[in-house]
Amino acid sequence: MLKSLKVSHFALIDDLEIEFNEGLTALTGETGAGKTIILESLHLLFGKRSDQQMIRYGESKAVVVGTFVLPKDKQELLGLDEAITVRREIDSNSRHVMKINDEVVTLNRLKEVMSVLGNIHSQNDSMTLFDRSYYLTFIDQVDQKKVDELLNHYLIKRSKYLDQKKAFEQLKNKKEASVEKESFLAYQIKELEGYQLVPDEKTQLEDELNKLKNYDKIMNELQNAYQYLDGEVYQIDHIYDASIALDKIKHLDDSYQDMADRLSSSYYEIDDVKSRIYQNIEGLDFDQDKFNLMQERHYELIKIEQKYQKEINDLIDYYHEIKKELLMITDYDEYIKEARKDLDEAFLDAFNAGLKLRELRQKLAKKLSKDMILELKDLDLEKATFDIVFDNIEKDEKSLLETGLDQVEFMISLNEGEPIKPLAKVASGGERARFMFALKSIYAKSNQLSMLVLDEIDIGISGKTAAKVALKMSELSKEMQLIVITHLPQVAAKADHHYGITKQKENNRMVTHITKLNLDQRIEMIGMMLSDEKLSHFAIEQAKMLLKK
Repeated sequence: MLKSLKVSHFALIDDLEIEFNEGLTALTGETGAGKTIILESLHLLFGKRSDQQMIRYGESKAVVVGTFVLPKDKQELLGLDEAITVRREIDSNSRHVMKINDEVVTLNRLKEVMSVLGNIHSQNDSMTLFDRSYYLTFIDQVDQKKVDELLNHYLIKRSKYLDQKKAFEQLKNKKEASVEKESFLAYQIKELEGYQLVPDEKTQLEDELNKLKNYDKIMNELQNAYQYLDGEVYQIDHIYDASIALDKIKHLDDSYQDMADRLSSSYYEIDDVKSRIYQNIEGLDFDQDKFNLMQERHYELIKIEQKYQKEINDLIDYYHEIKKELLMITDYDEYIKEARKDLDEAFLDAFNAGLKLRELRQKLAKKLSKDMILELKDLDLEKATFDIVFDNIEKDEKSLLETGLDQVEFMISLNEGEPIKPLAKVASGGERARFMFALKSIYAKSNQLSMLVLDEIDIGISGKTAAKVALKMSELSKEMQLIVITHLPQVAAKADHHYGITKQKENNRMVTHITKLNLDQRIEMIGMMLSDEKLSHFAIEQAKMLLKK
């Protein structure tokens, strides 16, 4: 829940601080007083993108700070403490800052945290009821986690299918151009096969040729090295004898042990090197015929590299590529058949993934329909019937939409005996408002939100219906913190906490103020909401009656 809100230099707000409590909080005031500005400041804390135009004229920075309390289960889920402070700064130099508990966070992280905590309804949200493309969103919110799992799996499969389709179309278009290359590719394949290319062959040849070209020098230096290790002046056995001598006194000093070990190790190392030098001398041979053949082969490899402007290893890869391309040309129909088979399998994978998502949505839609009817009854729509109808789907690519296979229609009957019709066509403004309130209530409860903010969701409602909506809001506020911006006196009267928002001229500038109202102030505010222009005695008495209920 929201504990406090502090706003500085934001639009008409100079400096404003509000303390919030549990239950139902009503924010009321005349049109243009600044209710929307307070809502915008809350939107910033919930992850809305900032706008430099909202910085108060003459100031360089706007700041919004909110303190929230997280339920225990949300603390564990988000890895945060019970109390968190969210800070948004909008800088005129585009240096915008988002912080949670003084730690800079990304916009996505802020949205993640706040979506678990609460939800804000703005007046524009009600317009989504005119657009059926939004309806799936309301269904998905019943169990967003399960939907996201299946939707992500479907989108991966759909993406794979679309990639394969693109490749398949390119393959078909490539046929004519490839046929002209058939004889040229056949020639290149035959030529490269004639060279019998081996990976790294040229490099290995160059190493061998370099050794053979320096045969005399290598042999001479190997013999010199061997003589140095085996000559009369230097005796390798003396190293071994020295290590034995030190070994006899190693118990007298650790340094003797160390020197003995090093001499012993050196003896075996040098003896091994000596043996390997001897083996090299014995194995070193110069074969003139082999040398000539290697030079010829090396020249051929240089020539083929120059011709194709590719190194040997790249030529081997190129050979396999053109062989595949030639196969595609000579057996193109079979190649297309296989590609078509792969494409059909990719489509089925995507379609079947979409069907699983559709099955889940149909179950969630039944639950949503049932819950909506119950909610609407409490909102003075006792005879309402509601159903979510899924469009029929065809087993073709057109069905693979970005949102899944589904398109739905919200069908409703608001009066007894009337057939169900599309919501957008039959619901009045007040009926749509109640429908949206019911949706928001279901969403908040199913996701166990601790707070819900509603901006004039009760617009277009009056009379006894307004009283029922106010009662429903009061009941909902027992499960979560409910903050409502309202023009209904019935809602304001049911509130546990009532704030009045006013706009005043100070130093030749308009400034928004917010005040927590006492009983007398509430009577006056609600009386004004009931009056046309001036506060009347009748309106005051009505306000008192509403507050007593």
